[in-house]
Amino acid sequence: MAAPRVPRPLAWALALLILFMGPSSDAGAGVFPAGFELGLRLPPPDRGALNGLGLNVCPPPEAPLDRLLYDRLTGEGAALSCGNRVEGFLHFPQADPAYSAQPRTPHGGFDELEAALGETRHDLLIANMIWDDGPDAPGAGVARAIAALRRDVAEYPGRHPDGLTVRILLGNSIRLGDLLDPTASAYSAARHLLAAGVPLTGDTVPGWRLELANYAYALPHSHVKLVVQDGERVLTGGFNISFFHLPAGAPGGHGLDLTDLGIWVRGPVARHAAAAFRDTWDLSRRLTCRAEPTPDTLRRECAFTSPTLPLPLAWSAPSPAVGEARVYPLYRRNGYAGADDAVTALFGAAQRSIDVMQSQVSGTLGCLGLLEEEGGCPPEWQLPVWRAAAAAIRERGVTLRLLLDYDPLLQAETLALLRGLKAELAPLGLQGHVQARWYGTAGGLHTKAALIDGQMLTVGSQNLHYSSFGPLGLAEYTLATSDPGTTSEYGRMFAFEWARAGTIRAPWWLPAGAP
Repeated sequence: MAAPRVPRPLAWALALLILFMGPSSDAGAGVFPAGFELGLRLPPPDRGALNGLGLNVCPPPEAPLDRLLYDRLTGEGAALSCGNRVEGFLHFPQADPAYSAQPRTPHGGFDELEAALGETRHDLLIANMIWDDGPDAPGAGVARAIAALRRDVAEYPGRHPDGLTVRILLGNSIRLGDLLDPTASAYSAARHLLAAGVPLTGDTVPGWRLELANYAYALPHSHVKLVVQDGERVLTGGFNISFFHLPAGAPGGHGLDLTDLGIWVRGPVARHAAAAFRDTWDLSRRLTCRAEPTPDTLRRECAFTSPTLPLPLAWSAPSPAVGEARVYPLYRRNGYAGADDAVTALFGAAQRSIDVMQSQVSGTLGCLGLLEEEGGCPPEWQLPVWRAAAAAIRERGVTLRLLLDYDPLLQAETLALLRGLKAELAPLGLQGHVQARWYGTAGGLHTKAALIDGQMLTVGSQNLHYSSFGPLGLAEYTLATSDPGTTSEYGRMFAFEWARAGTIRAPWWLPAGAP
């Protein structure tokens, strides 16, 4: 049975309340209520692993935005940034023919994802924040795709000479309908796997291995969305394995038409994604069962309490080049926040334009007390990324366009930020360089993407919001690329969506004329 769905605004309010209600110990980790451990002082990841163990060499690029990211990732992913091939976007719930050839199918982007999973030959890593429950949930289809891989290993072992290992990692985030249980999504994944015929313990298929884990920390939890296949191909984006991202007309009638975007890349950069997965895996707890469970006995027989087993990175040779695209990996979490500075530097380096599609934008947490102020969120309370954008507008006349989600609760943060930016730029006559519109579909927008000067595109899980920046920011993963075909396709999509987007008007309770 599908979990009850709470409206997104209410869910956010309840989530914030729950996350801040528990005390932490002197070490920055406590549990209250059960499962809400705080991870406030985590050690940094293995930077050498993030750089491919030093096996690859990538010469510095010449293009300014490429060089900016390359320099910031030196020793931490720059060596894997060349020799890649961008294989395209993955659209949720559906793509529009105006900008994409992705076919329209009953389950939209999830049909594409499940077909892609079937191409795995020896190693599959899946990380996500939310995995909704129920027979019509998209996770049921993902589990069936994993079950098909298991059958393939059993029936055609020659296709998988080294066996096949699947590791699934959930983000320990509370889910709509399970606001007091951050393990709910992980148990939903386990339940779907059982229903698809995949044993959780004692599997007898030679060469097959399945491991399921849940991130250990609730504040900050993991917001990473990754699929890594065979250490050679990576998908990242903003999508959850959730009813929200299903088409409204999907079988079962539970789809909510929330727009999102993923990006597929093949090549060396997939090794960085595998290393980032390994890092979050090391900060997680694996599912162990004292007896083989059924869907009904799962919670009684199994628990996410054991440390994860080490995830080896068996790289002994350089990852071969498969294309000419430059792709830059941006991973961040508590204890490792360099991606925040890289994104900020990208916005600050803009010469002409910044075109953003975002579900959440805000100032810092301190702006929450200024939502109704006529001047909005002032410069001193804005995130560095917005300060960088404002500087680019002042110094070079850059135009910042934002396609934003109309969320009845979170729009207050959005409007306060917009008022603050425009108030700052108005004395210079530059307020018109900040342009914003509500995304134009009824399902709303969950995409996290930005195009700088039509030349560098970021797609991933990081919102331009205080929840994704700084020491308390969530774990996130983003890819940036200067691949011309990819940046052009995003430009066409943005133009199409901008044209059908809606005018932003403030609600009655904000100052007149806001934003």
